[in-house]
Amino acid sequence: MTLKRKHLLLTMTSLALAVNSAFAQQVDDEVKEEKVENIIVTGVVNKIVKQDATFSINVLNREDIERLAPISTADLLQNVPGIFSEGSTAGEASNNITVRGLPVTGGYRYAPQLIDGLPWFEEPEVQFMNNDSAARGDLMTQAVEVVKGGTGGILYSNGLGATVNHITRKGSQEFEGAYKIEIADYNFLRHDFYTSGPISKSLTYAVGGYYRTSDGLRDTGYTADHGGQIRGNLVWNSDDDRTEIQIHGLKIDDHTAFYQNLPFQVRAFSERGTPENPTKIDQDQVWPLGINFANGTISSPSNRYFTQLGEYGSREIDFGDGLHADFDIYTVKVKHYLNDDWRLSFGLRHTDGTNDYNALFSGNDSTSASNFLNARWQNDVISPALGQAVSGNYSGAKLNGFFNIPNDPSTAFAGISREDFVTNYAKGVGVGAFYTKNGLRVEDNAILNFLLPFIANTAAKSTTLDLKLQTSFDLAGTHDLTFGVYGSKYSTDQSFQGSIVASTMEQESSLTDLYVIDSNGDKVGPSLTLNGAILPGFFGYTSEIDSDTMAYYVHDHWELLDGDLKIDMGYRKQELNATVDRLDRNITADSNFTPSGVVPGSVDDLTTADDEVQLPSNLRTLNGSFTGSGWSLGANYSLQDNLAVYGLVSNSFRLPSFEDLNEFRVSPNADTEQVEQIWQYETGVRYFAGTWDTQIAVFFNDFSPRESSIRYRDFTSPECTIQGDGIPDINTCPEVTELYKRGVENKGIEIEAAWRPDFEWTQGLELRLNTVMQDPEIVGANFRIVNTVVENDVLVGYEFRQIGENGRSPRRLADTMFNFQAVWDMKSLLGVPFKPYLKYTWFDERYSESSDFDVTLYPDYFHIDGGFIWDFSEKLSLQMHVANLTNELSFTEGDPLVVPLKGPNGATNRGVARPLFGRTARAMLTYRF
Repeated sequence: MTLKRKHLLLTMTSLALAVNSAFAQQVDDEVKEEKVENIIVTGVVNKIVKQDATFSINVLNREDIERLAPISTADLLQNVPGIFSEGSTAGEASNNITVRGLPVTGGYRYAPQLIDGLPWFEEPEVQFMNNDSAARGDLMTQAVEVVKGGTGGILYSNGLGATVNHITRKGSQEFEGAYKIEIADYNFLRHDFYTSGPISKSLTYAVGGYYRTSDGLRDTGYTADHGGQIRGNLVWNSDDDRTEIQIHGLKIDDHTAFYQNLPFQVRAFSERGTPENPTKIDQDQVWPLGINFANGTISSPSNRYFTQLGEYGSREIDFGDGLHADFDIYTVKVKHYLNDDWRLSFGLRHTDGTNDYNALFSGNDSTSASNFLNARWQNDVISPALGQAVSGNYSGAKLNGFFNIPNDPSTAFAGISREDFVTNYAKGVGVGAFYTKNGLRVEDNAILNFLLPFIANTAAKSTTLDLKLQTSFDLAGTHDLTFGVYGSKYSTDQSFQGSIVASTMEQESSLTDLYVIDSNGDKVGPSLTLNGAILPGFFGYTSEIDSDTMAYYVHDHWELLDGDLKIDMGYRKQELNATVDRLDRNITADSNFTPSGVVPGSVDDLTTADDEVQLPSNLRTLNGSFTGSGWSLGANYSLQDNLAVYGLVSNSFRLPSFEDLNEFRVSPNADTEQVEQIWQYETGVRYFAGTWDTQIAVFFNDFSPRESSIRYRDFTSPECTIQGDGIPDINTCPEVTELYKRGVENKGIEIEAAWRPDFEWTQGLELRLNTVMQDPEIVGANFRIVNTVVENDVLVGYEFRQIGENGRSPRRLADTMFNFQAVWDMKSLLGVPFKPYLKYTWFDERYSESSDFDVTLYPDYFHIDGGFIWDFSEKLSLQMHVANLTNELSFTEGDPLVVPLKGPNGATNRGVARPLFGRTARAMLTYRF
C-alpha cells in the first residue's frame, strides 16, 4: 500500500471515528434528555418527570416491553425491583407476585392492576379470579408504571404495596400502526396489531389487540391456550384545549392453561426441618417422579375430561377450557377546565363478565402403584367399611359392596378387630387400578397419584367512578390541590367445587379407575371411582358477594424554592359495605347420587364414588361495614438539574378483600382491628446523566394485619363419627375457628441503574441493573393446625400442631433478587440495525411455608434470557427471543418436605413444587406503517 493510500485511509478512518463520536455524543444527549423528561402519570395528579417524584416509581416503556418479550403480566413485573414474581410458571395468567415482603401467599392482594388509572375490577383479590386475568399486554400497551406506597395509597384503592398501571396507546394526528406475528417452539402462533391516527382535527382513534393459539408452555397434548382481546379508544379535544373526552372499550375472551406443582423426589432424610435447621433441597439431587420438569405437566389428553357431580346433577369438565376470562370493559374519562384556576376530571368504568377456572392440582401422593393401592385398600375400603359395620350402617356401600355381611351382623361386628374383620368378611384382597381409556390394568411399578380438579365459575360486575376537582394557586410557592371522590359498586356470584381423581404420573398421565380385586386379580363389587374420580363432588361453596365502597381524598402538590423542592401531601378515608351469602358444600341427606332403585354396593351399583357428594348447604351470612384511613407525606429536592433526593413517610390501609369476606376472616362486630395498616418509610436518590442513571431507595415497612382466622376440624370432639379402627371421620367433625395475627417488618434497599459506556468501541451499549436486598420478618402468627399422621401412606390418626412464625421470613419470598440486562444497538458502531440483548435473573433461596414444622428451604435459582432485534428497515423488524437459555431446572415454590412421605422405592422422600419452564424459543416479525 502506498503512503498516499495509507494517509487517505487514516484520514477516512479518523473522519469516521469523529462522526461516530459526534453521533454518540448526540445519542447520549438525546438519552439524557429522554431520561430527564421521562413523563409519569401514575401516583400523581398531573404529569411530572420521573426525577421529580416524591415516591418510588419504576417505568417499563414500550421499547423495554418489546425487548423483554414477557409472556404474562407477572413475567413483566419480574423486572421491577421490590417485586418478587414467580414469572409465568403458572402459565400466561393467574401467577403470583409479592411486594416488599408483604405476607401474601399469591395473586395480587397488595398490587392492584389498573388500566389507565382505574382498576379493571375493583377488588384485586377474588378467589379463582386473579387480578391479571384481564390485564394483558399487547401492542396497545404503551407503558407500565409501578408505584410502591406513598401516593399510591392515597389516589387508588388497595394501593398498600404497589399500584401497577397499564397505560394504553392513544391516537394522534399522525397515522400509524403495526402488525406482529409471533411463533414459538411449542406450537404457538400469535397475531398482534394496532392502528391509530386522526379522524378529524379534534378526534383521534386507536384500536388493537391480539389473538393466539398454543399447545401450551408445557406439553398438554391439546390446544391449551386460545383466544385474545381487542380494545380501542376515541379521544376528543376541544378547539380551545379546555376539554378532553376519552371513550375506551376492551373485550377479552381468552383461555389459558394453568400449570401447577409437579411431583419430585430427593435423597431420604429422617429428621423434620426446623427454623434452626431446615430441610434444604439440593438442586443437583432432585429427580422427577414420572413427569419431567422442563416441559412436562400433569395435564394430558387422557385426563382432559372428567365427570363432576353436584346440585346440578352431572357435568363433564374439559380442562382444555382452562382459565377462561370473558369480560367487557367500558370506560369514559373527561377533563375540563372550568376556568384558569379550576379543572374537573372524572373516570367512569364498568366491567361485566365471567371468569371460569378449570385447573388441575397435584396431590402429594405420588408413589408406586403397589404402595398407592395398598393405601387405598386400607384408607378407602377397610376403614370406612369397618366404620359402617360397627356403627350398624349395614347398607353402606363400602360394607355392602366389598364385605360379606353375616346373618346377625350386630353380634358379629360388635367389638370386632380390624384384622378379624378383613380376614373373616372381606371379598377381596386389595385394590387394583385400571386405565379408564382402555381398561387395561396398571402395572405395580407405575407411579400413581391423586390429582385435585378445582372448578370455579365466577360472574363479576364492577362500576367505578373517580371524580377530581383541582385548583392551582400561589401560597409560599405553587400548589396543585386536588379534592377527590371515589366510589365503586362491585359483586361476584361464584360457584367452586373440588374433586379428587386418581391418575398415573408419566409423560402422558392417564386417569385410572380403582376396583377391589380378589386373589385372582378379578374385580369385586362396584368401582371405587367414577371415570377416575374417587370423590367426584368434594369440598367447595357457592357464594354471592355484593359490595360498595366510597372514598374521599385530598392531595396537595406543593413546589417552592423556585421549584427545587416538591412536596406531596395526601389523606384518604374509605368505607366498605359488604354482604355475603355463602353455602358450603357438605354431606347432606341428599348426598347419595346412587340411581333410584339401586342398592348401594350391590351388583347393580356401578360405583361407590357417587355415595358422598358434598352439596351446598347451611347458609352463612355476613353483613357489615369497614372503614380505613391513611395519609402520605413525601418530598423531593433537586440538588442540581440531574440529581435529586427524596423521602416519604406514609400510613396506608387495606380494607377486607373478597377472599377475606368470603372466608369469614373478618367480623364487622369485633372489637379487634379489621383493617390492615402499613407504615412505610423511604428515602432515595436519583441521578440522570448522559452515560449513567441511578435510582436508589432505602425503605422500612411495618405491616400491622387485621385479625385473621384459621378454620380446622376438631378431631377430638364427641360429635365426630368414629370408624371401627378408632380413627374419626374428619369430615363429620365440627369446624373450629381460631384467631391470630401475622404482621411483617421489612427493611431493604432497591437499586435501579443504567450505564452507557462512553468508549468508541461501546457505542450503543447499555447495561442495566436492578436489585433488591431486604430482610422481612414475620411478627406474631401463633395458631394451631390439624395434621394427618401417616405411616407408609396409610392414615393412622390426627394430631394438633402449634405454629409459631414469629421472626421467620415469609414464605416463597427471596431476600435478595438480582436482575442484569445488556442491550447493544450496533447501528451507531457498525452501521448495522442489529440489537442483541441478554438478561440474567437470580433469586435467593426461599422457604416453602411459614410453619415451624417441616421447615423446607428451596434453593436459589437463576435463568438467562436473550435474543436480538434486527430492524431491516424503518418498517420491518425481526426479533428472536430465547427464554431460559441454559435450560436451568429449579423451583419457584413448593410444599414442605415431611419425613413420612417416601418415594416409590422407599429410599427417597417425595414432594411437590412448581418448576421453571425449560428453554423455549420464539420469533417475532413486526411490520410498522
